[in-house]
Amino acid sequence: MFTIGICDDRPLCRQLLEAFIHIYEEEKGFLFDIHQFGSGEELLEELNKHSMIFDLLFLDNSMKKLTGLETAKQIRQSDSMSTCSIVFVTSADDHDQFMQVQPLQVVCKPGTQEHIDAILDKVLAKKA
Repeated sequence: MFTIGICDDRPLCRQLLEAFIHIYEEEKGFLFDIHQFGSGEELLEELNKHSMIFDLLFLDNSMKKLTGLETAKQIRQSDSMSTCSIVFVTSADDHDQFMQVQPLQVVCKPGTQEHIDAILDKVLAKKA
């Protein structure tokens, strides 16, 4: 099972991304295991407590306490999550700041179905 995490402090943003993923599932005949998180802290706690491993993470950067970038730095330090593909979905203009954690991609909010389809195609091809 391919596991995807969506981390954004705005529920509507999480729901929109999940809707894009569900459309992809229907079109391509895939089924993903999708988990939503309202903060970087919540995501990291889930990783630590339940030893979850995600194949793909969508991270918002502007969240209340921990930013997406700070969350990604901690994730990159974890051996079990070192191969996880990270996509930043952000309204930030400075995309260079994210390069230190080697994201698969940086998408401007809110993203489009085409962006999400291309990202999912890319990570599934890598996993095949």
